Amino acid sequence: MNLTLPRFFWSEYRKRRKKAALITFALFWGTLSILLLMAFGQGMTTQFQVAFSGFGQTLIMVYGGQTSLPFEGLPKGRPISLYPEDVDYLKDRVPEILRIAPESYNFLQVSANGKEINRTVHGTTAEFGLMRTQVPQMGGRFLNADDAAEGRKVAFIGWKVAADLFGSADPVGKPIVIDRIPFTVIGVLQKKIQDSMYNGPDAEQVHLPFHAYQQIDNRRRINQIHIQPREASQSKIIEARVRTLLGRKYRFDPEDRYATSFWNTIEDAKQGQAIFKGIEIFLGIIGALTLLIGAVGVTNLMYAVAKERTKEIGIKLAIGARRRDIIQQFFLETVFVFAKGTFWGFITAFNVVHLIRLAPINYDSFGIDAYLLRPEFSLQIFVAYTAILGVLCFLSGIFPALRASRANPIESLRYE
Repeated sequence: MNLTLPRFFWSEYRKRRKKAALITFALFWGTLSILLLMAFGQGMTTQFQVAFSGFGQTLIMVYGGQTSLPFEGLPKGRPISLYPEDVDYLKDRVPEILRIAPESYNFLQVSANGKEINRTVHGTTAEFGLMRTQVPQMGGRFLNADDAAEGRKVAFIGWKVAADLFGSADPVGKPIVIDRIPFTVIGVLQKKIQDSMYNGPDAEQVHLPFHAYQQIDNRRRINQIHIQPREASQSKIIEARVRTLLGRKYRFDPEDRYATSFWNTIEDAKQGQAIFKGIEIFLGIIGALTLLIGAVGVTNLMYAVAKERTKEIGIKLAIGARRRDIIQQFFLETVFVFAKGTFWGFITAFNVVHLIRLAPINYDSFGIDAYLLRPEFSLQIFVAYTAILGVLCFLSGIFPALRASRANPIESLRYE
């Protein structure tokens, strides 16, 4: 490309800058739309993963139930309950289990500092904290093995429980009373996003060592068993083996789906990620179509420019200009229009995303706003955007340029 081409291009562009302004705005709007939609889609996918991990990662919960099939002479309709010894029974026989913990709970009165509240109190073990993302705030901790071994009366409480009982004061090391039995607070749950739960969010729960809890609630049976596989891909294998082993122990048909039930969060996470990925792709397509409208405008503009400059093109060809020079000239104009519109669209989208991310998340009332207030750019978005932009820019410029370069010099000189 010779050095006079950019200067000639600029002088020609200035003559048509009013016509190009609307097309530039269309490209600006298309770029802004596609980047914002893709950023919101990516943000929602990421926030789903964060919110779901707030409940726990790679987690399977096992519940008792009621038989729906007769088995070995026993009638259907028998209740099947789980007991603390089932934890060791399953762990010893299912090598795919990495962690396992029992859980019992009841709605009890909790008091401290002259205040009384009613909250769900859980009895469990140290492994529960690792599986259920029970991360303590600075200065505290979750339950450990020694708490159960030594029969300690300690409690790990959610941040809302701490605020209700102690206000802004640090509750670690202070006493609370649960169903007339004193306990010492050893930790407060760190604030987290959580959109999956049972018995309410973890922020409003109280956790005790399992044996200490049994002194309050002396039922032998437990509500559920939490299992974490060594590998997420083993979740279905573990389900089948647990159902078979419990069926053997409590004498029910392993194929009886109502005798025991499972909450497999691994499968739920896969389904949720697929849904949000679909939303992300859909938003990207909508944004790409918006940008396509601007690209069509660029194509029409360049066709109009080629028609207006028919005689000029004929003169250039007649005095020895190569077709490549004509293509370069028109393609350079297309690239400039694209670059101007998409650059400002990119800058605006980047700033809008970062301004939105400045909004704080309300951990006490997690809702749809937590998904919408965290759009994000990623390498995947940049690559997809660049690919779409490159294709549209090429197609918008190459066809008008080829048409102009193929003009017949003699016919072009006759054009009025």
